[in-house]
Amino acid sequence: MLSMTGFGAGRASDARGEVRVALSAVNNRGWQVQLRSELGDVALEDELKTTLRTALIRGSITAQITVFAPVQGTVAPIDRAAVRAAWHELADLARELGADAPALEHVARLLPARHSVVAWGDLARTAVSEAVTALNHARATEGSALFAALRTHALTLRTLHARLSQRAGERLPLYREQLLKRLADILAGQTAITPEHIVRELAIYAERIDITEELVRLAAHLDALDGLLAGSGETGRKLDFLAQEIGREINTTGAKANDVALTALVLDAKLALDQLKEQAANVA
Repeated sequence: MLSMTGFGAGRASDARGEVRVALSAVNNRGWQVQLRSELGDVALEDELKTTLRTALIRGSITAQITVFAPVQGTVAPIDRAAVRAAWHELADLARELGADAPALEHVARLLPARHSVVAWGDLARTAVSEAVTALNHARATEGSALFAALRTHALTLRTLHARLSQRAGERLPLYREQLLKRLADILAGQTAITPEHIVRELAIYAERIDITEELVRLAAHLDALDGLLAGSGETGRKLDFLAQEIGREINTTGAKANDVALTALVLDAKLALDQLKEQAANVA
């Protein structure tokens, strides 16, 4: 399990200079990346964005790419073909205009994007790869803590489900006793209480408060939650969906509770679910 939050850094250098990459990630329901780059090349930056999207799955990513000038005393390589083609094109234009042929250093300065691909492309890819590895390591470390918290909340919900089931089965006998006492007080001995009266009233009440289906569905959702936590890969969106389904069954159970003890258990279940949702919001 991976968290959506974390930080990772990478760097790559040679005689040409150095490229440093810093990645920071925070929660986001989908995926987005903000790239701040000194590379000066749109195609290379789009390529690196694709790399980040593939490797980081989910979250809001901020990538800072810093380029350091070549070490003093060395010369950064240039794209010879690009400079040659540009020089010939400008030289042709100069002849048409009756101007002098352009100087090579001026032509090279007109091609910052092409130059950056040659000078920094491989270093940028290496630095990004290293930063992604570091970020995913940080995400995995935090993900272990998230997993432990989610397992605790899942176990709490499982325990509360058992208690809800037990309490649901205890309500009808209690209601029968209360009903007999109420009828006895109302009739005050004027009319005998027949079994038919009791059966009819109990049947109506039992149908109104029945939460059997809700508890069966809740158990199935909790089984799915256990399976999801035991698995691997992207789990954040699935956790979001399951939490919604669990919440729906808990809310319906609460609406049919009509019992103080059962209502208290429902409130405990809602609290445990809210805590699970809070942690699930961090999962990639």
